[in-house]
Amino acid sequence: MNYAKEQGKYNISELKSKFKLDEIIIKNLIDRKILYRNENNTFSFKFVGILIANDDVIICVPKYIEKSDKAAAIKQILFLFKEYSKREKLDFEELETLGGIEPLASYNMLSIIIFLLTDYFENGLYSNEKTIHILNGEDEINWLKTINESSPPFLNDDGPVYLEYYTNSTQNDKENYFRLLHKYVLDLCSKKLDSFCLTEFFDMEQVNFYINEDILGTPQTIIYKINNEINAQFVSRKQLLLKAISIFISNEKIYTDKTSISLYGTRAFYNVWEKTCGYVLNNKYEEVKRCIAHPKWKTINGKEYDSDTLIPDIICITKDTFNILDAKYYNIVLSDDKKLSNNPGIEDVTKQYLYQLAFGKYIADKKLKARNMLIFPTEDEELFQIGDVTIDFLKQLNLEDIILFKLPAKKIFDMYIFNKKTEFDSFFKL
Repeated sequence: MNYAKEQGKYNISELKSKFKLDEIIIKNLIDRKILYRNENNTFSFKFVGILIANDDVIICVPKYIEKSDKAAAIKQILFLFKEYSKREKLDFEELETLGGIEPLASYNMLSIIIFLLTDYFENGLYSNEKTIHILNGEDEINWLKTINESSPPFLNDDGPVYLEYYTNSTQNDKENYFRLLHKYVLDLCSKKLDSFCLTEFFDMEQVNFYINEDILGTPQTIIYKINNEINAQFVSRKQLLLKAISIFISNEKIYTDKTSISLYGTRAFYNVWEKTCGYVLNNKYEEVKRCIAHPKWKTINGKEYDSDTLIPDIICITKDTFNILDAKYYNIVLSDDKKLSNNPGIEDVTKQYLYQLAFGKYIADKKLKARNMLIFPTEDEELFQIGDVTIDFLKQLNLEDIILFKLPAKKIFDMYIFNKKTEFDSFFKL
């Protein structure tokens, strides 16, 4: 197991010796946009999470982690990913690496294992309920079976009276085939996770079921039975579970690929930073987005069309201020003794000014003071201001300077994980 830093620079020798990547895996990682070749012929990982290649584990930590305990940091981030994947709408690439189970370009073993184990800890074992009939039971009477199979009724003025009757009841089929199959697969998943020394990182208990695989049949038989069960099953959670089991069996027992790459994480940690900040800071963008005008495209004959417009990351409205925040996933350096580096580009700065202009009427009507901010992650425990950024000709339009803050990523992620929000004033204390 080795640690890599997101966007850290590694030469080809380090990739091969430290991370044990061969030429085929390196090409595969480049093709899948996990690894990038830099201009100086070094390579960088554009990924945060767990990467397994040729049974070797690489843990990619976020680029802002410098002095923190890497194991503790990645454990929190893996827990964050589980919550994030449940609560956010994932894009295609995120689905591939954060628990999606639909067949994609290639099999993602680790993602499937996490899906199966997480589902088990949240929902338990696969079960099918079957209908049984009980003589003189307490549930709803099955009149058709009672009339056809019970002793003839007594007749009175109110009609026939049955001294014995059958009732409908449901019973869990606790030892059905798919329950046994589920146990078998969970046992394999847990053993695989443990073999990579990742059980503790994902904070999952060891699962031990002792199922003789011979009673399940060949892998081809298993897949055939799963397909039949999926077609007969109408519960969506069970359908997803069966599909995940099918993918796992197919790839682990039939189409084994010794050079496959397995991932759990994201190529776009900036999305995670933006959405977690928005949740914790109680983003009000949806309430005021109507205030931003859309571009109007007009033909020479006067036909008008609207198109997409500006979308700020986070809007926080207090009693006195209208706060426009952009969550920037940059490891910015801005200090008196070091050269400015890793900073956002001019387009990011100009957009912040445009956001204030776009909301100008709303801000004036509500008699609020505008505040513009860029917020960056830090491994430090407390937030702090690092400076500001201005453009003189835009500042002359009475637009506010753009304040630069570093926010404690660990605190933001903890609050997101445990569904906690904060008020802007109490958090920033401006």
